[in-house]
Amino acid sequence: MQSSIEVPNARTILGETKPRIAATSKDGKLTANLEGVNNMHDNFLQGMTLAGEDSDFLGYRPIDKSNGKPGPYKWYTFKEVKEIATSIGSGFSKLGVQQKSCFGIFSPNRIEWVFVEHASYIYDLISVPMYDTLGVDAIKHMVEETEMSLIAVSPEKLPILAGIWPQLPLVKTVVVFGEISDESAAAVPEGCRIITLDETIALGNHDGLAPLPETPASPKDTCTICYTSGTTGKPKGVVLSHMCFLSTTHAVSQRIKHGFIPTLDNSDVHLSILPLAHCLERCVQALLTGHGTRIGFNQGDIRKLLEDINELKPTVLVGVPRIFNRIHDQVWSQVKAKGGLASILFNYAYGVKKENLAYNTNQHWLWDRVVFKNVRQKFGGQLRLIISGSAPISSDVLDFLRISFSAVVLEGYGLTETTGPCGVTVPGDMKAGNVGCTLGTCFYKLVSVPDMDYTVDDKPHPRGEIFVKGNNVFTEYYKRPDLTAETIDSNGWVSTGDIGLFDERGNLVIIDRKKNMFKLSQGEYVAPERIEIIFTDSPLIDQAFVHGDSLQSELVAVVVPNEEFLRRELAADPDLSSQSTLSFPELCANKDVVKFMLTVVNAWGRKNDLKGFEIPKNIYLESNAFSVENDILTPTLKIKRPAAKKNYEDILNKLYEELSASKN
Repeated sequence: MQSSIEVPNARTILGETKPRIAATSKDGKLTANLEGVNNMHDNFLQGMTLAGEDSDFLGYRPIDKSNGKPGPYKWYTFKEVKEIATSIGSGFSKLGVQQKSCFGIFSPNRIEWVFVEHASYIYDLISVPMYDTLGVDAIKHMVEETEMSLIAVSPEKLPILAGIWPQLPLVKTVVVFGEISDESAAAVPEGCRIITLDETIALGNHDGLAPLPETPASPKDTCTICYTSGTTGKPKGVVLSHMCFLSTTHAVSQRIKHGFIPTLDNSDVHLSILPLAHCLERCVQALLTGHGTRIGFNQGDIRKLLEDINELKPTVLVGVPRIFNRIHDQVWSQVKAKGGLASILFNYAYGVKKENLAYNTNQHWLWDRVVFKNVRQKFGGQLRLIISGSAPISSDVLDFLRISFSAVVLEGYGLTETTGPCGVTVPGDMKAGNVGCTLGTCFYKLVSVPDMDYTVDDKPHPRGEIFVKGNNVFTEYYKRPDLTAETIDSNGWVSTGDIGLFDERGNLVIIDRKKNMFKLSQGEYVAPERIEIIFTDSPLIDQAFVHGDSLQSELVAVVVPNEEFLRRELAADPDLSSQSTLSFPELCANKDVVKFMLTVVNAWGRKNDLKGFEIPKNIYLESNAFSVENDILTPTLKIKRPAAKKNYEDILNKLYEELSASKN
């Protein structure tokens, strides 16, 4: 099956491939907004028409105050959401938020987040989501740069905001998703106000009177400014128009029309896991909203995710590789623990279905009922569409999802600057390792990077940096024309910094990263992110930070082991079983355990065809996981390399000293 085609009549440019588009776009034209759907509120109205205004739309689990436990999902209908959002938008306007001006949302995922988001669509306001784990300096930067006068905040984030409010002179109003504590009320600066969302709704209705008239946006109007945390420097405000989201949702709808993606309607339900401040989740919810699909929110505790899944029984699940890696490891751990005939049967059935993937089928009349039904039931039993995005997912985990759930499993590729996913795998193609083709809302092309020995003339496949152009591409970096010019060229092409190739079917394959690369002393280029992804696919490794520089000939790494799997392996080894009872920090500091994990790193690297210089020669075991809180990860769970290097500087130097001493 051909995934993409060259754009008809495209001219040839030296050092570049011809632009490519999805093979379904025979005329080479890009998808834009659906006729009659000119903004994100129109997209909502379309979904309401398809589902019916009294159909369920948004759901959450209210907490029983008598015992602190969550109850069953409570649902708001499309009609109710529209009424609430209209009242909120009217209230915001009365609180001084003018049309086409910015306001902030500082909250983890919750149903009020979406109420406020839809209010912005109705009244042509510009939302500025704030990652709930971003530092104070980043929050101050976003507030000052966008000149927002109002921030909507969740109760648990209110103390953070209250602490810096006196330093934010432009912020006159804070709207709270819940009750306001006396302490927070006392911290309000002079001339400012703090009110609840319920009070905002009442203000918008003006004591029962009709809200202010709607002020719809046009397709090119700014919808939101999504700040990318980045791995260095201040966050950049990515300006996204209504067209950015609408063109992507329309492109996916076209895929559904052609039978490449399962149909979506109100019988489907999505469990919202990824942060709404993350562009991927916003885009997914825009798509589902336009199809009238239900959206349920989890409790906000990842440890209770399985509980929420079994309560909601989602048919659609969108996550990042880290979530799916954990599911993969948990299932295989349980299979191994069972042992005996059950383990043998699972492995045999798994092998049969894996062979079938080569024929682009992940269904089996017997094994789906006898073996894999139990796996599906543990995750609600209804999943039929699984999408992984934000970062590359390993082939093993992708195969596992297809085999175990017998669902359509897709991998997306994109950036915040392309409004999340700009491409996705073709469902009928179950060969892992590629990210398919464009959604039809944009073009891809490759540009030679001779310094890295990647050229579009390479055989058997052209290779180079991936560039994207289309209706989903961001407008600019807010108030940063210098950075905008560095990323978007004069013809509208966005530089992604990723290195890819087009295979024989026109699929895009990500093979490297132009940024974050470094050269070892012998002249070999190293892409640490690719290596880290490979190592974290090992059941024994949760996280890894690979380091090297031009003064060294070898790599070293900081590794966060998986405690459960590490203890199990140690207990099974007669020479190391005594260490298995140590505390986790003691385990990580134990020289014999470090030596054991170094052999694991070496064996895993060779198993996955890493070159010798790509395998770390010395490692440090870290018992504390990398996180946003300790400033090692961005809110999208990518390693902040400069911060990690600074944090582990002494340790990295010691690792190299040990290597040097071992050679003398």
